[in-house]
Amino acid sequence: MHLPLLTAITGAAGSLALCGVLALTAAAIEPQAAAASTPGVRPPICLTTGALSGLTPAQATNARIIYATAATRGGSPAAYIALMTALAESNLLVLSNPNDPRGNGLPAQGVGYDHDSLGLFQQRPSWGTAAQRMDPIASTNLFLDALLTVPGWSSMEPWRAAQRVQRSAYDGRPSITNHGSAVVGGNYVVQAPRATELLKLIERDGVVDCGGAGPLTAAGRSGNQRVVTDPAGLAALGASPAGVAAVSFALAQRGKPYVWGGVGPDGYDCSGLMQTAWVHAGVRISRVSSTQLHDGTPTGASQLVPGDLVLIPGVEGTVASPGHIGMYIGNGLVLHAPRTGDVVKVTKLTSFTSDGLSGFRHIS
Repeated sequence: MHLPLLTAITGAAGSLALCGVLALTAAAIEPQAAAASTPGVRPPICLTTGALSGLTPAQATNARIIYATAATRGGSPAAYIALMTALAESNLLVLSNPNDPRGNGLPAQGVGYDHDSLGLFQQRPSWGTAAQRMDPIASTNLFLDALLTVPGWSSMEPWRAAQRVQRSAYDGRPSITNHGSAVVGGNYVVQAPRATELLKLIERDGVVDCGGAGPLTAAGRSGNQRVVTDPAGLAALGASPAGVAAVSFALAQRGKPYVWGGVGPDGYDCSGLMQTAWVHAGVRISRVSSTQLHDGTPTGASQLVPGDLVLIPGVEGTVASPGHIGMYIGNGLVLHAPRTGDVVKVTKLTSFTSDGLSGFRHIS
Protein backbone atom coordinates (compact mmCIF):
# COMPACT_ATOMS: atom_id res chain seq x y z
CA MET A 1 0.00 0.00 0.00
CA HIS A 2 1.66 3.16 -1.21
CA LEU A 3 1.06 6.70 -0.06
CA PRO A 4 -2.11 7.52 -2.01
CA LEU A 5 -2.72 10.43 -4.28
CA LEU A 6 -5.92 11.93 -3.01
CA THR A 7 -8.47 14.58 -3.63
CA ALA A 8 -9.81 15.79 -0.29
CA ILE A 9 -13.48 16.42 0.09
CA THR A 10 -14.58 18.12 3.27
CA GLY A 11 -17.93 19.29 4.60
CA ALA A 12 -19.21 21.22 7.54
CA ALA A 13 -20.49 19.16 10.44
CA GLY A 14 -24.20 19.15 11.15
CA SER A 15 -25.58 21.04 14.11
CA LEU A 16 -25.74 19.17 17.40
CA ALA A 17 -28.95 17.98 19.00
CA LEU A 18 -29.38 18.09 22.73
CA CYS A 19 -32.46 17.63 24.93
CA GLY A 20 -35.64 18.70 23.18
CA VAL A 21 -33.82 20.04 20.09
CA LEU A 22 -33.86 18.17 16.79
CA ALA A 23 -30.60 18.22 14.81
CA LEU A 24 -30.60 19.47 11.23
CA THR A 25 -27.74 18.12 9.13
CA ALA A 26 -25.91 20.88 7.30
CA ALA A 27 -23.20 18.82 5.64
CA ALA A 28 -22.97 16.85 2.46
CA ILE A 29 -20.65 14.50 4.33
CA GLU A 30 -21.19 14.41 8.07
CA PRO A 31 -18.40 12.62 9.97
CA GLN A 32 -20.76 10.81 12.35
CA ALA A 33 -22.93 9.66 9.46
CA ALA A 34 -19.92 8.27 7.65
CA ALA A 35 -18.93 6.43 10.80
CA ALA A 36 -22.20 4.56 10.87
CA SER A 37 -22.38 3.63 7.19
CA THR A 38 -22.13 -0.13 7.67
CA PRO A 39 -25.39 -1.65 8.97
CA GLY A 40 -25.08 -2.99 12.49
CA VAL A 41 -21.85 -1.11 13.26
CA ARG A 42 -22.21 1.21 16.25
CA PRO A 43 -19.75 3.90 17.27
CA PRO A 44 -17.58 2.73 20.17
CA ILE A 45 -18.98 3.66 23.59
CA CYS A 46 -15.81 5.57 24.42
CA LEU A 47 -15.94 7.66 21.23
CA THR A 48 -15.09 11.30 21.96
CA THR A 49 -15.90 14.39 19.92
CA GLY A 50 -14.31 17.75 19.25
CA ALA A 51 -11.75 19.53 17.10
CA LEU A 52 -8.13 18.36 16.91
CA SER A 53 -5.39 20.82 16.04
CA GLY A 54 -4.34 20.64 12.39
CA LEU A 55 -7.19 18.38 11.29
CA THR A 56 -10.44 19.02 9.46
CA PRO A 57 -13.65 17.98 11.24
CA ALA A 58 -13.81 14.81 9.15
CA GLN A 59 -10.20 13.91 9.94
CA ALA A 60 -10.71 14.62 13.64
CA THR A 61 -13.79 12.40 13.79
CA ASN A 62 -11.93 9.60 12.03
CA ALA A 63 -8.95 9.94 14.38
CA ARG A 64 -11.22 9.69 17.41
CA ILE A 65 -13.04 6.67 15.95
CA ILE A 66 -9.73 4.92 15.28
CA TYR A 67 -8.52 5.68 18.79
CA ALA A 68 -11.73 4.54 20.48
CA THR A 69 -11.99 1.33 18.47
CA ALA A 70 -8.32 0.39 18.81
CA ALA A 71 -7.93 1.38 22.47
CA THR A 72 -10.88 -0.80 23.41
CA ARG A 73 -9.20 -3.86 21.90
CA GLY A 74 -5.48 -3.22 22.35
CA GLY A 75 -5.03 -0.16 24.55
CA SER A 76 -3.01 2.91 23.66
CA PRO A 77 -0.25 0.96 21.83
CA ALA A 78 -2.77 -0.40 19.31
CA ALA A 79 -4.38 3.02 18.95
CA TYR A 80 -0.99 4.61 18.28
CA ILE A 81 -0.11 2.10 15.55
CA ALA A 82 -3.55 2.43 13.96
CA LEU A 83 -3.38 6.24 13.93
CA MET A 84 0.12 6.17 12.46
CA THR A 85 -1.00 3.78 9.75
CA ALA A 86 -4.12 5.72 8.76
CA LEU A 87 -2.15 8.97 8.65
CA ALA A 88 0.28 7.40 6.18
CA GLU A 89 -2.28 5.55 4.10
CA SER A 90 -5.09 8.07 3.72
CA ASN A 91 -4.30 11.19 5.76
CA LEU A 92 -7.22 10.16 7.99
CA LEU A 93 -9.80 10.37 5.18
CA VAL A 94 -12.20 7.70 3.94
CA LEU A 95 -11.10 7.30 0.31
CA SER A 96 -13.03 5.81 -2.57
CA ASN A 97 -11.16 4.51 -5.62
CA PRO A 98 -12.19 4.45 -9.30
CA ASN A 99 -10.34 1.11 -9.57
CA ASP A 100 -12.87 -0.51 -7.24
CA PRO A 101 -16.38 0.61 -8.24
CA ARG A 102 -17.87 -1.42 -5.40
CA GLY A 103 -17.08 1.56 -3.20
CA ASN A 104 -19.12 3.93 -5.35
CA GLY A 105 -22.11 5.35 -3.53
CA LEU A 106 -20.67 4.72 -0.07
CA PRO A 107 -19.82 7.72 2.14
CA ALA A 108 -16.39 9.03 1.12
CA GLN A 109 -14.24 12.03 1.97
CA GLY A 110 -11.78 11.86 -0.91
CA VAL A 111 -10.48 9.76 -3.80
CA GLY A 112 -7.41 7.51 -3.81
CA TYR A 113 -5.74 5.73 -6.72
CA ASP A 114 -3.58 3.07 -5.06
CA HIS A 115 -4.43 -0.18 -6.85
CA ASP A 116 -7.99 -1.11 -5.75
CA SER A 117 -7.55 0.01 -2.12
CA LEU A 118 -10.35 1.68 -0.17
CA GLY A 119 -10.89 3.58 3.06
CA LEU A 120 -8.78 4.88 5.92
CA PHE A 121 -6.31 2.00 5.81
CA GLN A 122 -6.29 1.57 2.01
CA GLN A 123 -7.38 -2.04 2.26
CA ARG A 124 -7.67 -4.17 -0.87
CA PRO A 125 -10.61 -6.53 -1.63
CA SER A 126 -9.02 -9.47 0.22
CA TRP A 127 -9.50 -7.55 3.47
CA GLY A 128 -13.28 -7.43 3.33
CA THR A 129 -16.28 -5.99 1.56
CA ALA A 130 -16.26 -2.48 0.16
CA ALA A 131 -18.71 -1.41 2.86
CA GLN A 132 -16.37 -2.72 5.57
CA ARG A 133 -13.29 -1.10 4.07
CA MET A 134 -15.09 2.23 3.65
CA ASP A 135 -16.46 2.26 7.20
CA PRO A 136 -14.13 3.86 9.80
CA ILE A 137 -15.11 1.46 12.59
CA ALA A 138 -15.24 -1.72 10.52
CA SER A 139 -11.98 -0.96 8.68
CA THR A 140 -10.21 -0.22 11.96
CA ASN A 141 -11.40 -3.56 13.29
CA LEU A 142 -10.12 -5.29 10.14
CA PHE A 143 -6.74 -3.66 10.76
CA LEU A 144 -6.80 -4.73 14.42
CA ASP A 145 -7.78 -8.29 13.53
CA ALA A 146 -4.47 -8.52 11.69
CA LEU A 147 -2.36 -6.47 14.11
CA LEU A 148 -3.35 -8.41 17.21
CA THR A 149 -2.26 -11.69 15.61
CA VAL A 150 1.29 -10.43 14.98
CA PRO A 151 3.52 -12.09 17.61
CA GLY A 152 5.05 -9.46 19.89
CA TRP A 153 3.36 -6.56 18.09
CA SER A 154 3.25 -4.40 21.22
CA SER A 155 6.97 -4.77 21.93
CA MET A 156 8.34 -4.16 18.44
CA GLU A 157 8.89 -0.76 16.87
CA PRO A 158 5.41 0.55 16.00
CA TRP A 159 6.23 1.19 12.34
CA ARG A 160 7.49 -2.38 11.99
CA ALA A 161 4.23 -3.65 13.45
CA ALA A 162 2.31 -1.48 10.97
CA GLN A 163 4.42 -2.83 8.11
CA ARG A 164 3.78 -6.42 9.19
CA VAL A 165 0.07 -5.73 8.83
CA GLN A 166 0.01 -3.52 5.76
CA ARG A 167 2.88 -5.05 3.76
CA SER A 168 3.52 -1.76 2.01
CA ALA A 169 6.28 -1.08 -0.49
CA TYR A 170 8.41 0.16 2.43
CA ASP A 171 9.86 -3.27 3.18
CA GLY A 172 13.42 -2.09 3.87
CA ARG A 173 14.65 -2.78 0.35
CA PRO A 174 15.24 0.46 -1.60
CA SER A 175 13.19 0.68 -4.78
CA ILE A 176 11.45 3.19 -7.00
CA THR A 177 8.10 2.46 -5.36
CA ASN A 178 9.39 3.33 -1.87
CA HIS A 179 11.51 6.29 -2.99
CA GLY A 180 14.73 4.45 -2.19
CA SER A 181 13.91 3.96 1.48
CA ALA A 182 15.91 1.35 3.40
CA VAL A 183 13.73 1.75 6.50
CA VAL A 184 11.16 -0.96 7.24
CA GLY A 185 7.85 0.87 7.53
CA GLY A 186 9.52 4.13 6.54
CA ASN A 187 6.21 5.60 5.39
CA TYR A 188 4.84 5.04 8.90
CA VAL A 189 7.96 6.33 10.68
CA VAL A 190 7.45 9.81 9.24
CA GLN A 191 3.95 9.90 10.78
CA ALA A 192 5.14 8.88 14.26
CA PRO A 193 5.42 12.45 15.67
CA ARG A 194 1.97 13.37 14.38
CA ALA A 195 0.43 10.17 15.73
CA THR A 196 2.04 10.81 19.11
CA GLU A 197 0.54 14.29 19.29
CA LEU A 198 -2.92 13.08 18.28
CA LEU A 199 -2.79 10.34 20.89
CA LYS A 200 -1.97 12.91 23.58
CA LEU A 201 -4.76 15.25 22.48
CA ILE A 202 -7.40 12.52 22.35
CA GLU A 203 -6.39 10.98 25.67
CA ARG A 204 -6.24 14.38 27.36
CA ASP A 205 -9.92 15.11 26.79
CA GLY A 206 -11.25 11.64 26.13
CA VAL A 207 -13.73 9.36 27.82
CA VAL A 208 -12.20 7.06 30.42
CA ASP A 209 -14.57 4.09 30.05
CA CYS A 210 -14.99 1.91 27.00
CA GLY A 211 -17.98 -0.26 27.70
CA GLY A 212 -16.45 -2.04 30.65
CA ALA A 213 -13.01 -2.48 29.08
CA GLY A 214 -11.50 -0.50 31.93
CA PRO A 215 -9.69 2.83 32.11
CA LEU A 216 -7.75 3.53 28.95
CA THR A 217 -6.63 7.15 29.04
CA ALA A 218 -3.67 8.62 30.82
CA ALA A 219 -6.00 10.18 33.37
CA GLY A 220 -7.72 6.87 33.93
CA ARG A 221 -4.45 5.04 34.47
CA SER A 222 -3.02 7.56 36.91
CA GLY A 223 -6.11 8.17 39.02
CA ASN A 224 -9.22 6.46 40.27
CA GLN A 225 -11.46 7.49 37.38
CA ARG A 226 -13.04 4.13 36.69
CA VAL A 227 -16.65 3.19 36.21
CA VAL A 228 -18.09 1.51 39.30
CA THR A 229 -20.93 -0.87 38.41
CA ASP A 230 -21.45 -3.06 41.47
CA PRO A 231 -24.10 -1.92 43.99
CA ALA A 232 -21.75 -2.17 46.97
CA GLY A 233 -19.18 0.01 45.21
CA LEU A 234 -21.80 2.63 44.35
CA ALA A 235 -23.08 2.62 47.92
CA ALA A 236 -19.52 3.10 49.15
CA LEU A 237 -19.36 6.25 47.02
CA GLY A 238 -22.40 7.61 48.85
CA ALA A 239 -25.27 6.49 46.66
CA SER A 240 -28.63 5.82 48.33
CA PRO A 241 -30.45 2.56 47.51
CA ALA A 242 -32.55 4.48 44.98
CA GLY A 243 -29.40 6.11 43.61
CA VAL A 244 -27.78 2.71 43.17
CA ALA A 245 -30.83 1.53 41.21
CA ALA A 246 -30.89 4.65 39.03
CA VAL A 247 -27.17 4.52 38.22
CA SER A 248 -27.24 0.77 37.58
CA PHE A 249 -30.12 1.20 35.13
CA ALA A 250 -28.41 4.13 33.38
CA LEU A 251 -25.11 2.26 33.03
CA ALA A 252 -26.94 -0.64 31.42
CA GLN A 253 -28.04 1.72 28.62
CA ARG A 254 -24.48 2.45 27.45
CA GLY A 255 -24.09 2.09 23.71
CA LYS A 256 -27.76 2.73 22.92
CA PRO A 257 -28.35 5.51 20.40
CA TYR A 258 -29.42 9.06 21.11
CA VAL A 259 -33.03 9.41 19.94
CA TRP A 260 -34.70 12.82 20.15
CA GLY A 261 -37.69 12.48 22.47
CA GLY A 262 -36.60 8.97 23.43
CA VAL A 263 -37.39 7.48 26.82
CA GLY A 264 -36.26 3.93 25.99
CA PRO A 265 -35.95 1.10 25.78
CA ASP A 266 -34.10 1.31 22.45
CA GLY A 267 -32.90 4.91 22.58
CA TYR A 268 -32.92 8.05 24.69
CA ASP A 269 -32.44 11.76 24.65
CA CYS A 270 -30.53 13.21 27.57
CA SER A 271 -33.42 14.15 29.84
CA GLY A 272 -35.43 11.07 28.85
CA LEU A 273 -32.59 8.87 30.07
CA MET A 274 -32.48 10.68 33.40
CA GLN A 275 -36.24 10.43 33.90
CA THR A 276 -36.42 6.75 32.95
CA ALA A 277 -33.47 5.83 35.18
CA TRP A 278 -35.05 7.50 38.20
CA VAL A 279 -38.51 6.09 37.46
CA HIS A 280 -36.86 2.66 37.39
CA ALA A 281 -35.56 3.46 40.88
CA GLY A 282 -39.07 4.36 42.05
CA VAL A 283 -38.65 8.14 41.97
CA ARG A 284 -40.53 10.37 39.54
CA ILE A 285 -38.83 13.44 38.12
CA SER A 286 -39.90 15.83 35.37
CA ARG A 287 -39.32 15.23 31.66
CA VAL A 288 -37.07 17.99 30.25
CA SER A 289 -33.74 19.38 31.39
CA SER A 290 -35.04 22.92 31.98
CA THR A 291 -37.50 21.62 34.59
CA GLN A 292 -35.20 18.91 35.92
CA LEU A 293 -33.08 21.82 37.15
CA HIS A 294 -35.71 22.18 39.88
CA ASP A 295 -36.17 18.48 40.75
CA GLY A 296 -34.77 17.22 44.04
CA THR A 297 -32.56 19.54 46.06
CA PRO A 298 -29.51 21.61 45.11
CA THR A 299 -26.08 20.23 45.92
CA GLY A 300 -22.46 21.16 45.28
CA ALA A 301 -19.53 19.65 43.43
CA SER A 302 -17.86 18.48 46.63
CA GLN A 303 -21.07 16.75 47.81
CA LEU A 304 -21.88 14.87 44.59
CA VAL A 305 -22.92 11.24 44.97
CA PRO A 306 -23.85 8.69 42.28
CA GLY A 307 -27.28 9.45 40.84
CA ASP A 308 -27.06 13.23 41.16
CA LEU A 309 -28.00 15.23 38.07
CA VAL A 310 -25.50 17.51 36.35
CA LEU A 311 -27.07 20.24 34.20
CA ILE A 312 -25.26 22.40 31.66
CA PRO A 313 -26.33 25.01 29.09
CA GLY A 314 -25.39 22.83 26.11
CA VAL A 315 -25.73 24.23 22.59
CA GLU A 316 -29.31 25.49 22.74
CA GLY A 317 -29.75 26.30 26.46
CA THR A 318 -28.53 28.84 28.96
CA VAL A 319 -27.26 28.72 32.52
CA ALA A 320 -30.78 29.56 33.74
CA SER A 321 -32.49 27.15 31.32
CA PRO A 322 -30.12 24.21 30.69
CA GLY A 323 -30.22 22.39 27.39
CA HIS A 324 -28.33 19.27 28.41
CA ILE A 325 -28.11 16.94 31.41
CA GLY A 326 -26.12 13.96 32.63
CA MET A 327 -25.95 11.71 35.68
CA TYR A 328 -23.01 11.71 38.05
CA ILE A 329 -21.86 8.10 38.55
CA GLY A 330 -18.92 8.60 40.91
CA ASN A 331 -15.15 8.95 40.53
CA GLY A 332 -15.45 12.22 38.62
CA LEU A 333 -17.51 10.71 35.79
CA VAL A 334 -20.84 11.57 34.14
CA LEU A 335 -23.08 9.35 32.01
CA HIS A 336 -25.18 11.05 29.32
CA ALA A 337 -26.87 10.74 25.94
CA PRO A 338 -24.97 13.37 23.93
CA ARG A 339 -26.58 14.09 20.56
CA THR A 340 -28.11 12.68 17.38
CA GLY A 341 -25.68 10.23 15.81
CA ASP A 342 -24.02 9.44 19.13
CA VAL A 343 -24.64 6.88 21.89
CA VAL A 344 -25.11 6.81 25.66
CA LYS A 345 -21.64 6.94 27.16
CA VAL A 346 -19.42 8.08 30.01
CA THR A 347 -17.21 11.16 30.10
CA LYS A 348 -15.26 13.17 32.66
CA LEU A 349 -17.20 15.62 34.83
CA THR A 350 -14.57 18.27 34.09
CA SER A 351 -15.03 17.84 30.33
CA PHE A 352 -18.81 17.71 30.62
CA THR A 353 -18.96 21.04 32.50
CA SER A 354 -16.09 22.78 30.70
CA ASP A 355 -18.41 25.12 28.76
CA GLY A 356 -20.63 26.07 31.68
CA LEU A 357 -22.68 24.73 34.57
CA SER A 358 -26.34 25.29 35.37
CA GLY A 359 -26.42 23.26 38.57
CA PHE A 360 -26.24 19.99 40.46
CA ARG A 361 -29.39 18.31 41.81
CA HIS A 362 -29.62 15.55 44.40
CA ILE A 363 -32.72 13.42 43.76
CA SER A 364 -32.73 10.80 46.50
